This record gives sequence, structure tokens and C-alpha cells, in this order.
Amino acid sequence: MIRLRLPAAGGPGGAAPGTGRAGRTGRAVDTALDTAVDAAVDAAVLLFAVWTVVYHLGLLLRPPTWALLACWLGVSAAGAAAWALRRRRDGPGDGPLWPEPAATRSPAFPRALALVAVLAGVVAGFCAGLQTSGAPWWCAWAFGLVSASASASAACLLLRRSPAGGPSAQDEPSAHESSAHESSSRENSPHEPPARALAEPGGPVEAGTSASRWGTPLALATAAGFSVASLFIVNSDGDDAYFVSRSVATAALGRIPFKDTIFTSGATGPIAGEPPVSSIEVLAGSLARVAGVPAASFVYYVLLPAVTFIAVWAAWRLSRAWAPRRAAACFAVAAVYLLWSGLGPASLGSFHLLRMWQGKAVMVSALVPLLYVHLTRWAERRTRRDLAMLAACGVAATGLTSSAAFVLPLAVGAAAIPLIASGRVRTGLAACAALAYPVAAGLVVTLQDHDTTVTGFVGDASDDFRWVLLHSAPGVLAGCALWLAPWTARRGVPALAGAGVAAVTTLLLLPGVLHLAADVTGAGQVLWRTMWIVPAPVLIGLLATVRLPLPAAARSGGTGVLGAVAAALPAAALAVTMIVGGTPLWSAENGSLVASRPSWKLPAEQVGTARAVVDLARTGGVVVMPQGYMRAVPLLTARVHAADPNTHYLGNLPVPARFVDDRRVLTAAVRRPGGWKPALADIEGALHRVGVVVACAHPRDLRGLSLLEQAGLSGRRRVGQLVCLFAGHGPRTP
Repeated sequence: MIRLRLPAAGGPGGAAPGTGRAGRTGRAVDTALDTAVDAAVDAAVLLFAVWTVVYHLGLLLRPPTWALLACWLGVSAAGAAAWALRRRRDGPGDGPLWPEPAATRSPAFPRALALVAVLAGVVAGFCAGLQTSGAPWWCAWAFGLVSASASASAACLLLRRSPAGGPSAQDEPSAHESSAHESSSRENSPHEPPARALAEPGGPVEAGTSASRWGTPLALATAAGFSVASLFIVNSDGDDAYFVSRSVATAALGRIPFKDTIFTSGATGPIAGEPPVSSIEVLAGSLARVAGVPAASFVYYVLLPAVTFIAVWAAWRLSRAWAPRRAAACFAVAAVYLLWSGLGPASLGSFHLLRMWQGKAVMVSALVPLLYVHLTRWAERRTRRDLAMLAACGVAATGLTSSAAFVLPLAVGAAAIPLIASGRVRTGLAACAALAYPVAAGLVVTLQDHDTTVTGFVGDASDDFRWVLLHSAPGVLAGCALWLAPWTARRGVPALAGAGVAAVTTLLLLPGVLHLAADVTGAGQVLWRTMWIVPAPVLIGLLATVRLPLPAAARSGGTGVLGAVAAALPAAALAVTMIVGGTPLWSAENGSLVASRPSWKLPAEQVGTARAVVDLARTGGVVVMPQGYMRAVPLLTARVHAADPNTHYLGNLPVPARFVDDRRVLTAAVRRPGGWKPALADIEGALHRVGVVVACAHPRDLRGLSLLEQAGLSGRRRVGQLVCLFAGHGPRTP
């Protein structure tokens, strides 16, 4: 049976035998910092979970946002007071919810099974990452299936070979063993077979005894650096036309926007496939209204660096929870992977540093790692607090994106099913508390007949892997890390979770699975987000913790130069591979630019020109510009609208075909100087039906400007980088 354990005596960060007073003091400081920041992050998750519940009640009652904020603060304060009173009455202790019998060690089993799993995982990883170089995709999923099956067979074999007198299928195994003995057994067994990663008890949760004392300062510095960098890197994303515009409309109206705010002032229904489940945009708009600052500025200058810090810290927490040793090296490699994963707009790095203000990016970058951390804590401690945090993660994820309805069940199932299969039935079933809220929200949306169909291209499994986990060197590393996770993660719960993630992902990559899910759910265009259950940065970091074989003299020395070099070599090799084979997030090749000062996530020239055009437009009017400039309009105001700031959302708007066609005609008229232009009659009719008050084109687009003038616009005037024409009697004086 797979063996698990509670944290050893001494708690996280306990000093190894022989550590000096200075070392013990430094480690105590690091542990205190970890605990303090962990508590702050957990408090943020709880606060956002409370806000999400309040927001969803607001969808029914429709109060003003100040009332929602007041209710949120009141409920949060009451909850904090109740928690403080309980701690004062019962003490700080939070013991397990049910007792466990003493643990026994699992017997060994043939190494051949582990060897098959590891070799098949390496082959699958290389084939998946090199698919763009001609590697057959069937090799990736076939060998991945072999690897996942071998890892599952290893767990089942251990379960069948449990000693007589070991825990039964309904009992919960534990081990109250000496931390010194555990550390010694790990350090003095360099030839430990990989199978023992699934078999032996795990180390302390979130800060194993082998963690470097420099890990916490490194994590804090990295989180702060990422937060600052997020203010300067500009990589525009068309989805802001929806996400940021909800915050802008909330700040302007003082109420939850229930209908379309991108193209009209609520004259049409909401965008299809975007049910009003996520609460983060309304929270940002409500706080911006109270603070008296533009909503987009609040999102980009306050929310973005805050959630970026939390996401980096979440990677550090998962590294501490899952790394069997050298958690700092694991985290450092994970950070390098994030920085150099700019091979595509759907990579985990692109959804981290470049897009963290969007709720879906917060979920994949912060909530998914935190979910795995709390799943690990729950399985190893089983305290009420851990169970409450699991449930809060589910609520918070729902408030970030409607995609939580299918991403969280996969992630929780990847950890809960192996726990149940290993005999920890109550623990595995209780972990499903994280599913209650997102699944309930999805059912409510379905029962209320919200249109959840998302139109667009539906990729197959190879596309999804390439988009999210990338290709070439980064894809090879991600693939190998995925299928080797059961053997590189800390033994016990992390190894079980790694096996579950590998198995679930492999099933998703099998031919026809995602297309079947697309046909059943109607969410085909976004089902590539199922790959978000893979915490690839940390899994790649776990490869840096693999021990290299050393001579006996180097092993016995412990702190020799050879041992230090061997310990650092895997991390250095992984980092160099990522830097050489990856693409920096801030590079022009990735569509990014580095601003000289904190900036909105659009080129400053586009924002400035769009703002000037909005100032010249009449209240409630529609403006037409090249699409890059129209993207900025929903970020600036809720009273003036752009004809087509995002074609994807325009196509999903529940309106007559004429509404969509008119806006596409106007967009084509000013798109670029060369190329096709619509007929004059079509432009003239579209201008009248849409209610355009200002239409602008590039100065070199003489044909477009001439067509606009012939269609009835006049008062040609240079505005920023564009030349504009006006309806009626010319521009309004600002």
C-alpha cells in the first residue's frame, strides 16, 4: 500500500543534525517568513472566496456595488472574529479530523516496472515536444499511456503487497517517525530505486529538511521582481475588450453589468459563452470606483503586481510541498521556465507574467498550484483548516473564470482518485469539497439556459499540448517532467498526485477524447485549457532535484565540492536548456515590448490616440478606427463604444446578422491602406445604422478616407496617429 505520513516532529524547516546555531537561526527566520507570507496568501484566497459568494448573491438581488463591498467587508470581519475566538478557546492546535493507525513500510517490488515507466515517460516526452519536428504524435500518447499505466501498476502492486497488519482499505496510514531518521535514510540511500518514490513515507509538508536556507529570500526576490516587471512588459491581448471592460463598466455604473458593455451600453444580451460567473472584474471595478481611479489603471497598476506576487509565491509553496530535496533549485528552474516560455500566446508563461490581470490567468498561475498545495496538506494532515482552504480554492477559482467548472474537477480528480485507490477513501472523498462550488455554479448556469457554446477553432490533443506545454526544448522538458512526476516528486502524497496528473493528462491526449468532450459540452474552443491541470513549471523544477550517481567518498563527505557540483548540475542544465531553446516573454518575437515606465497593456501611442478620439466623440456614440486602436476604447470608457474592438466577441454577440455585418464592413474600410475595401453603399448604410460619430484611418489610407467622406462624414482632422472624419457638424469641442 502506498505509504503517507504527517509532518515530522519539528515542523517545516527543521534543522538537520549537526547544524550550527547560525544555521538554525537562519532557518528559523526563513520558516517564519514562509509562514507569514503563506498566511497572507491564504487570507487573500479566503477573502476573494467570500467576495465571490457575495457577488453571486448580488446576481440575484442586484444591489449597487457599494452594498456588495459593505456586505463583503462585514462578512469577512465576522469570519475573522469567529476564527480568532475559536483559536482563543481551543488553542492554536488543529489536529486530524480522524485518527490513524501506525504506518508500516511497503515492501519492495521489481525495479523493472519502474524502469518501464521512466523509459516510456522519457520517450513520450521527447515525442510530444518534438511533434513540430516530425515526431509522430501517436508515439507521445502511446508511450505516455504505457508510462502512466506502469506508474499506476506500481501503486496497485504496492497495495496488494501491504504487510499483514498494515492498514486496511478504509484506514488511513500514518507514520510518526523521527525526522532525523527520515532525513538520514534519504541522504544515505543514493541508489534508492525509483519505485520507492511511490512507496515510502513523505517528508514534512511545504519545507522539507533539505530545503536551502536561501530558498525563501530567493522566492521573495523573484516574486517582487516578477511583480515589478509585470508593470513594464506590454503584450496586448484582445480579450481585455471583455475582461477589463467589465471593470470599466462596473466603475462607471456602480452596478454589476449584466448585458453587453463592449459594443453597446447594455442594449444587447451578454456575450455567448461568457456567463456572469467570474467576480474578479466586478471587484476590481468596485474598488476602482471607491478609490476614484480609472478602472483600467487599477487593474494594470494594482491588481496585476499583487496577483503576480501571489502566483510566484504559489510556485514556491508547491516546490516546498512536492520537492524531495533542494526545493530552492526546483523553484529557480520553474522561474526560468516561466520567463523563457514565450513560444506561444497560450503558454503558461504567457498566462503568467504577461496576462495576470485576467481571471483565467490567475487561476492557472496561482490557484492551480495552491490547490495542489492544499490537497497535499489535506491528505497529510487532514485538519479542518486544510479542508476549509480546499473549499475556498474551489470558490475562488469559480470567481476567477467559468473554466473552473471543468478544470478544477480534473485537477482535484487527479489527486483524489489515487488517494481513494490507495485506501484513503475518506480523505480522497473529502478532497472533493473543492469541487462543490464550481460544479454547482456550472449546473446553475446550465439550468438558467445561459448560452455556454464557445465558437471558434477546436484543436486536437497535439494542438493543445503544443499551445500550452509548448514544443522543441521547452516541450520536451514539459513532457518528460509530466510523465516522470510520479518518480521525481516527494514520496507519498506528492508522488500520488503526480501519478494522477500524468494519468489524467494522458487520457485527455488520447485520440478523440477532447472532440467528444467538445460535442457534449459545447466548450470545444476552450477545451485546450484542460492542459492547465499540469503544473509544468514546478514539475520541470522537480527534475533538478534528481540525484546524480556519485562515488562513495563524495556521498560520505556530504558537503564536498563534488557533491555540491553534482547537486547544482541538473538545475544548471535545465536552465541552460530553457534559455537556449526557449523564447523570452519580453522579446519582440513574442509580440512584447518593454516600456520605459509602468504602462497599460497596449502600446502607449494607441492608447493616447484612442483617448483623444473618445474625447471628441459624443456621449453614446460609436467610433471606428483600425482595430488596434479600437481595442483601447472599452478600456477607457463605458459611454463611447468602438465598432469592433474584438471580432471574436462580436461573432458571439446575440444580435441579428446585420448588426455584425455592419461593424465588419466599417472595420474593413479603415483596416489598412492597401487591400480590399467595401462598396460605398455598404459603408454609407453601415455608418447610419451603427450610429458612427467619428471614423478614423491611417494618414496613408487615402482610399479609406475618401470612401468615408463620400459616405457623408466631414471635417477631416489629424488626431494622434490617425486622421479622423466626423458625422454631423464636425468634432465636438472637448
